[in-house]
Amino acid sequence: MPKKIRCHCGGLPSCELCHGTGKYDYDPGPRGYLPFRCPTCAGRRNLSDEEGGSYPCPTCRGEGMVDPANPPPAGLWDVLTKIFFGA
Repeated sequence: MPKKIRCHCGGLPSCELCHGTGKYDYDPGPRGYLPFRCPTCAGRRNLSDEEGGSYPCPTCRGEGMVDPANPPPAGLWDVLTKIFFGA
């Protein structure tokens, strides 16, 4: 059954993974949650703007891979729960 996972982009409309919703569906396979190539930057880690400059991809945070096992925190309660009780 697919799970909704928070996207690191924060809901940007230019994100190819969540399409601006802030969450994407992921179905863990038999080996669990595996990283995959970022669809927004196609694994290049950087995107270009109109002036020719480059900036890190917001979807993968400049890593080139999206790790569904490491989503961004949902807030203070989520951070405290992970600190005291583990992930």
